[in-house]
Amino acid sequence: MSWLLENWFGSKESLEQVREDIHEHLHKEFYLGVSGIDNPEQSSTRIASNELDLLMNGPWDNKLEEAETELLQYIHDELPPVVRDEVGIVPFFTQVTDEGYVVLTYIRNATNRSVLLQKLPLTLMTEEGEIVAQKTFDLIPSGPIGDLSSRPFEFLFRWNEFSKLPEQEVPLKLTYVKPAAPKEVGQELNQGLTKEETEKYLKQADKTSSVEPGQVDLQVLDIMSGADNGLRVVVAFRNGLEKRLEFTEVPIIVNNEEGNNVARVQYTLHNMKVEANSNRVWAFDIPSSSIKQEIDDLSKLTAVIPKARQSKKQSSANLAVENNKGLLQ
Repeated sequence: MSWLLENWFGSKESLEQVREDIHEHLHKEFYLGVSGIDNPEQSSTRIASNELDLLMNGPWDNKLEEAETELLQYIHDELPPVVRDEVGIVPFFTQVTDEGYVVLTYIRNATNRSVLLQKLPLTLMTEEGEIVAQKTFDLIPSGPIGDLSSRPFEFLFRWNEFSKLPEQEVPLKLTYVKPAAPKEVGQELNQGLTKEETEKYLKQADKTSSVEPGQVDLQVLDIMSGADNGLRVVVAFRNGLEKRLEFTEVPIIVNNEEGNNVARVQYTLHNMKVEANSNRVWAFDIPSSSIKQEIDDLSKLTAVIPKARQSKKQSSANLAVENNKGLLQ
């Protein structure tokens, strides 16, 4: 009996027997809201699960027996349709271990672009709605999820991370609550940068030619080495409008001196707002798994933001192009 069959379904001895129980383990899918629409779970525009490519990564990659791969594919194809233009997470199995409470999921990207999830806050709660554990998972090392594809992910809540230990028989469900917008958004909120770095890059953004009134400009200020052989790209968001803007997606393309593509990553942002007539800086981490070529000299890299997407609740803005190190085209 395979490792997955033994650990997930106990005494079950064959894939055929396991199939009978699959639907009993499925939980309700929740969505990350990347489409910008309210209540995406109510949308009738959906894609059948078997139209998405199931890709393995991390502990799943090249470490599964044929029966295990067949089981994962079968479970995936049995899932209900996913909302188009959304990223959904559907738990398909839970398990109590010595380390903690494990939730096995599929993350399904039903958009036509690759999506890199950064910090993902998840909550475990009882069926009555009592929260027993909250944890933010760093998904950057796992790399982007390709367009129209799914990947299995394992989320482990360790016992010392629980605020309250539930009774052993109490079933728990995994949920996601989109982070609430802060009451005041100022330049002090700058992702991934220290206070000193923030001041440095804001001054650097201010020294460049000011953005024209009525336009919006995204400018790459720096490219540096990141964690685990990755890259870090610092971007200035410059808003020349008379109203606050909210950005939901930022694509970044990094090229080498010869103009060859080194990395291409699509970021999904939550509550990324830039006040009227102001600048804001943000650091984007590109994992090593997204880097396609060996990098010999960081100073010879350039980054381009081909198109930035605002929230659908905001009117569109003209996007300016300035210098050769990462502006809009």
